[in-house]
Amino acid sequence: MTATATSAGLAFAAINFLGIVSIGTYAAGASSWLAILVGGGIALVVAGVFSELNSMWPTAAGVRLYVAGAFGVRFALIATFTYMSTVILVIAADAFLIGAAIQHMLGEPPVLAYLWILVLLALATVLNLRGVRLAGRVQSIVTYTVLASTVVVSIAALVHPGMAFTAPFALFGAGPLSGFQAIAFGLFLFAAFEWVTTTAEEARTPKVITRGLFIAPALIWLTATMFSLGLDHLVPKNAAHGSPYPQLLLGQAALGRLGEIWMLAVTVLTAINTFNGGFLVASRFVYAAARENNLPRPFARLNLRAVPWLSVLVLAAASAVVGALVFATGQWLLLVAVGAALEAAVFAIASAALLKLRRRDTPPRGFRLRAAPVLAGGGTVLFAGLAMASGLSDPQDPTRFSPVPALVVIALGVVSTAYVVWVVPRLQRAAAARRVAARATGEPTRRRPPRPPATEPTTTAPDPSGPAATG
Repeated sequence: MTATATSAGLAFAAINFLGIVSIGTYAAGASSWLAILVGGGIALVVAGVFSELNSMWPTAAGVRLYVAGAFGVRFALIATFTYMSTVILVIAADAFLIGAAIQHMLGEPPVLAYLWILVLLALATVLNLRGVRLAGRVQSIVTYTVLASTVVVSIAALVHPGMAFTAPFALFGAGPLSGFQAIAFGLFLFAAFEWVTTTAEEARTPKVITRGLFIAPALIWLTATMFSLGLDHLVPKNAAHGSPYPQLLLGQAALGRLGEIWMLAVTVLTAINTFNGGFLVASRFVYAAARENNLPRPFARLNLRAVPWLSVLVLAAASAVVGALVFATGQWLLLVAVGAALEAAVFAIASAALLKLRRRDTPPRGFRLRAAPVLAGGGTVLFAGLAMASGLSDPQDPTRFSPVPALVVIALGVVSTAYVVWVVPRLQRAAAARRVAARATGEPTRRRPPRPPATEPTTTAPDPSGPAATG
């Protein structure tokens, strides 16, 4: 249940409401639901790919190990450091959207709205530092509350007198490329659900992660479809597009002031959800990278509750800074396009990695994707195409193409490449020197991590020496 909530909560953020509106700008008529359905079907293929990969290497290092096994360590580091920026981008975009919603409802100045975001970031940070059990419980309660509330308000919108559903099957009615871009944004609604694999070391078995990977897309599909139908029924497209809080528009149209306040509460809860879940999974990835000496060693330090505390604090600070930049520039739609392109690219790489690893001697698999040559092979081509479609989309004008999202992705890749080429070798040499010095003085080079309290029997502390990560 916690794994499912973590997976669904990471994917269903406030930015998803914007993602659904973006689908509507590319899909003709009331055919957004079709793009979401196709996106959900594709997400199930992704769930199968990551389930098989996770069953081989259930570790916080996650996708880095999969890609390293198939394409080499250096490429894996570049790809996964770029990929990790998705979590920070989503958190930053959510921070702006939540601040905009609070500002709209309370009429507060932007600075005061941003202070509310800092309070929510601090709350998520404290929850994470107190251990995975508390963070997981909060994640479960908040995720299911957000999903259920969104569905209920959407149903209220659907039973309300409104507009007729015109052209519900005309997904490619505005042109074949437009329909393809709508599907790309439909897939983006599920972005980051696979990040739950980074909590594999804290799950009882890999099957828990597999179950979460398959159930979460179904929950997201149901919620996003209902919200999309509600929007098509009650809120004109020109009113929803360009608004940073379409969920408030739907709540107001369906239930008046009560619905608007209700959706504001949902929006605030998505903040806790996204921040809490984002810190939970991204901090484990940073921790795993640090224990393998790919990031500075202090990031691998654990507190008494087996939490990589420095990773959590740095992620919170980075999210606050990027969120402030989004507040200053208002470029939240650009983050949607960049996030969609990054996710599709990583799905393509993971699918190709699975095909390559099928031909190699790898650890036993507790899960095997059926028809992998067709699904993963076709997925590699499809995801690469969707990444290009998203990267060349103009988030401000769906009738035009723009290279800006692709350029942002390339810039992130260049920064990651520079770090891997120039910084990582120095960290590796320093680690080797420490091991030599420790052997010379007789000091132990490996230490067991602190264990969680006995009151947390369902979790196990990750091993900083990294036996699982090194496969």
